[in-house]
Amino acid sequence: MFSKLIGWVLSAVIFLRSLFYIKLRAAADVLVGALLLGMLWRFRGSHGWGAAWGVLACGFGFVLFLTAVIGANKRVSFALLSVTAFSFMLTTPSWGTFLSGVTGIQSLSAKGSDAVTQAIVYPASAIALMLCLGFGMVAVFSVLLGKCFGGKAWRLRDFAIVLLVFYVVTVLMQATASHGLFRLLQPESVRVFADDLQAKGVQTSVFRTYLAHFGNIDWAKKYVGGRHYFAAIETISRAAAAAAVLLSVRFIVKDKQAARTGAVVCGAFAFAITAADVFFFLDGGGVRGAQGLALPDWIAAWSTWEYGTGFLAGGLITAYVRRLSVTTDVTLPQRVSPKLQNVLSYVLFFIAGLGVNIVRPMLVRMERSPLQIVGVIASVLVVIGFSVLLCRRWGAMLEAAPSDRLAAALIAFLGGYYLLLYLFAYEPQVDELRMLHNILVLISYVGVTAWCMRRLICPKDL
Repeated sequence: MFSKLIGWVLSAVIFLRSLFYIKLRAAADVLVGALLLGMLWRFRGSHGWGAAWGVLACGFGFVLFLTAVIGANKRVSFALLSVTAFSFMLTTPSWGTFLSGVTGIQSLSAKGSDAVTQAIVYPASAIALMLCLGFGMVAVFSVLLGKCFGGKAWRLRDFAIVLLVFYVVTVLMQATASHGLFRLLQPESVRVFADDLQAKGVQTSVFRTYLAHFGNIDWAKKYVGGRHYFAAIETISRAAAAAAVLLSVRFIVKDKQAARTGAVVCGAFAFAITAADVFFFLDGGGVRGAQGLALPDWIAAWSTWEYGTGFLAGGLITAYVRRLSVTTDVTLPQRVSPKLQNVLSYVLFFIAGLGVNIVRPMLVRMERSPLQIVGVIASVLVVIGFSVLLCRRWGAMLEAAPSDRLAAALIAFLGGYYLLLYLFAYEPQVDELRMLHNILVLISYVGVTAWCMRRLICPKDL
């Protein structure tokens, strides 16, 4: 009887220990996903990445991380990962004027002028714009991420449907309903733009003016409030397009998991980019600037908002994706010959994916350095060396590669490479290490690298 009791106790201890490690591993994955995307999103806001190319780097690094998370027994095409990362570039919005509006004071200006007009708006309207911004900025990326870690085969027609729905709905909304919706949200901002148009001799309405210069935000920057108006129309339109994409994937493509994952990813970015805007709320003094709030000089609102956006979105998305049931290999549509598949996979992953994300930051951030050419040549040679080594060992499509360990190795390399460029090239951030966002970047790098090294050294424990 006593021996049985001892056996039950030991079994319970072993069970609780395994449960503890499962929960610990889950928490570590979620935390590292947050740290990684926070770091990458901060890099994205720096010279050398920036805008569309910056979100490509974020998307590429993050899908590699998720590949490492889901495990070696569920192979995902590295070419498909590159296609997914590039889809992030399709929906890169303009958000520069939205951030300070959360205080209820919307600052509006014209390009080339130091004069600033302040429109008094409802803080809720600025929050609504931020939510639309986050929800729409990952419209295509979100469902392709779901396709990557789903398991349902897509035809080329399915990819075409997603792109067609996104662009058609975006254009239709830009030409119609988005104007009325923005007028309901921020009539004060619309009025400022309309007044400046008339003052500068443009006699048509704001709506007709937009149609005459459809989506041309560079033209709009000449007028007070023009950039804000054009950006808001684009943002509302893309949020509607994102909803349409999710519905089309669910009911036309009929991929429930991709649609569900897309909704989670869109929602995560909507929450993250809005919640992180608290730094601008504090920096602007609170509602209408009346609370006297302020940030210390070692916290930069813009840079910390960038890091916070990636951190929150990365953690939320990782928590969801690691729970997905990925039962089959997921690849690109198999409608071409094996040789052409090999060429296509090489171009997509090693040139468009890995190559662009290694060479371009070096090229741009070293533009003021006499060593730029040397750096670019070295980075090209690194890409060639990687491709030759990996293809000779695991095939042009990397079909025989342990995808989780390879992804972890690439993340560790890209993280260190980006950090060196960020700290020491162009406007070296090593001179501002006391700033909160840079402290967070360094902490993130240590955490992400430690996680990757454990994946590489002790894969069986994970």
